[in-house]
Amino acid sequence: MNKTTDRRWPDPLEAPDPARVQQTLEEFWKILAWLPDLLARDEQLLAAETIYALRALVLELMLALNGIRRPAASAYLNIYLSERQRVALEQTLVAPRVGNESWIGQAVALVVIYRWYAPQLVERHRLTYPQAQEEEAWRALRDGVPGWPAHITSE
Repeated sequence: MNKTTDRRWPDPLEAPDPARVQQTLEEFWKILAWLPDLLARDEQLLAAETIYALRALVLELMLALNGIRRPAASAYLNIYLSERQRVALEQTLVAPRVGNESWIGQAVALVVIYRWYAPQLVERHRLTYPQAQEEEAWRALRDGVPGWPAHITSE
C-alpha cells in the first residue's frame, strides 16, 4: 500500500525536492547569522522568531531525510517523525527565561541537530554543503555573541 492511501498517513505525502533541501541547508546559516545583531540590540522577540525559523528549517531537513516533504497545512507532525527526532526538537523549545542565554542555548542545540542531518542529505541528494554560509555565520557568531562556543560537535 502506498503512503498516500495508507490510513496511518493522514496527508498525501511527496518526496523532498532536492532544490528546496539545498535552499534549506543554505538558509539555516543565513538566518543564524542574524542572531548576533539581534542579541546585541536586545531584540528578544526577533531573536525568538529567529530561533523559531531555524527550528522550522531543521524540521524540514529531518522530514527530508525521512523521505518526505513537509505536508502543507497539516494538523499532524508527530506521525512523520521518529520518537528520537521529536524529542530532539522538543528539547530545543526550552527557554528557562527570556534572554540571550536562552536563545544561544537553543541555537547551539539546533546547530548540533543540523550538523547531524545536513551531511546525510548532501550525500543522499548529491548536494553541495553550504560551507561559505556556515563560515560567514560562524564569524558573525564568534565576533558578535559573547559566550558563543568556539566549536560545536554533533558527536
